[in-house]
Amino acid sequence: MSTLDDSGNGHGAGAAFTDLMASLLVVFVLLFVVALNKRVGTQDQQLEDLIRALRGDLQSAGLDAASVTRDSRDKNAVVVVFPDSLLFDVGSEAMRPEGVRIVSAATPRIASVLCSDSLERRIETVVVEGHTDARVPKGESPEEGRASNLRLSQRRSMNVVTQSMVALAQSPDRDCYLTLVSATGRGRENLLPAPVDSLDARQRRVILKIRLRTDVADDVAAAVEGSRK
Repeated sequence: MSTLDDSGNGHGAGAAFTDLMASLLVVFVLLFVVALNKRVGTQDQQLEDLIRALRGDLQSAGLDAASVTRDSRDKNAVVVVFPDSLLFDVGSEAMRPEGVRIVSAATPRIASVLCSDSLERRIETVVVEGHTDARVPKGESPEEGRASNLRLSQRRSMNVVTQSMVALAQSPDRDCYLTLVSATGRGRENLLPAPVDSLDARQRRVILKIRLRTDVADDVAAAVEGSRK
């Protein structure tokens, strides 16, 4: 009889332990969902705050408020589209003089916002994207032209980053901004849609893409820790 009792007790204890683990799993999942929803709401608010801060600072540098928007392709990113005055001449990697002036005026303002105590730890990357129109250089095949445009757009983005570093030479935000920023070329791969013509000067643009971090580990840990108090 004692053996049966022991077996029964063991079975009951095992079932109770299983129920406890299942309950803990449910609690953890609920906390995770709450933390995730909270993060999404916080992320949206931070994006809007970032847009407002950038618009306010960049208007004085010659950028229209409409040039700072949420990225339609990335819900966690904000884009700054530099104005037509920054556009490159056909086949050229050099910025126009007005473009140099705007980058020199805008970069310190951008860096001061992104490198502030409240935002620096939330910024994942700052990518300078160079773009070209769909023009194929004379004597090249369509595929050769695509490759040439890719290389050209890369050089354009690097020149913008270089000018940005010149503008930040005496700024306390220089090192911070340098750790965040990178350059990439898109060539003709992301052309502006119709009604903008594929050869339109507006295709030769530069976009600053600012992406916020998306990890939720800290939020989940905080939610779990808070539930223990």
